[in-house]
Amino acid sequence: MTVRMRIALKIAYDGAAFYGHQRQPDARTVEGEAITALTAARIIRDPNEAFFRSASRTDRGVSAVGNVIAFNTSFAPGAAIGAFNDRARDVWAWAFAVVPEDFHPRGAEERWYRYHLFENVPLEPLLAAARLFVGEHDLSSFTSDPPQGPHPIRRIDVRQDDEAILVDLRARSFRRGMVRRIVAAMLAHAGGDVTIAEIEEALRGRLHDFGVVPPEPLVLMDVAYGFPFEIALKPKVRDEWRAREVEAALRLRFLRDVKDAVREI
Repeated sequence: MTVRMRIALKIAYDGAAFYGHQRQPDARTVEGEAITALTAARIIRDPNEAFFRSASRTDRGVSAVGNVIAFNTSFAPGAAIGAFNDRARDVWAWAFAVVPEDFHPRGAEERWYRYHLFENVPLEPLLAAARLFVGEHDLSSFTSDPPQGPHPIRRIDVRQDDEAILVDLRARSFRRGMVRRIVAAMLAHAGGDVTIAEIEEALRGRLHDFGVVPPEPLVLMDVAYGFPFEIALKPKVRDEWRAREVEAALRLRFLRDVKDAVREI
């Protein structure tokens, strides 16, 4: 007798390779690629029959390290990860959990997003604006979704590393475009274009348009539940990630060489 189980996989992907996350009939998307890989490897026969679901539908251009998909299968978890990675292009599974048959990955305890700021921005006004968002507020000005009442943000951290300013945002869920609109408001305040009072006014429900930052520097770092995932990083994934790391380092080295050469001319 075939034993079926429900498996959740942590997946990583570069958003630049896809036309968004949600499957579309005429465009390459993360969900579409995941389903194609799962069916080609015979891990599932049909996404509806397998109750295929995703945790977060990231916007076009947004990348992920720890998004989650779930499906029913007769494959053992380790075999499913290996077969998936053999078939998938630009999507990598690297951890798994066996979950209850009614598990839906959208019901997460926390989502963690990170936005990378490469320009020189003063930290103090960024932090001052970030503190305003923590807690439960009316965030109608910070999403393109219809108003749905107060929305809680658990934590926003801002820090500088060697290459960028990192803005980490954590909440149980985020509405459409919310992270990018919050960061836009923070930047507008840091640039002197928006006051603290204007952001506070927006958080009380008065509509303001603070703009929206580009999606490419945004990464979904993790989607957390009340249970651990087991890391199963296959050699193929390690090799592909290393190759991309070397490629990125070479491109950066080339740009630095261009700057050095221009200075000498």
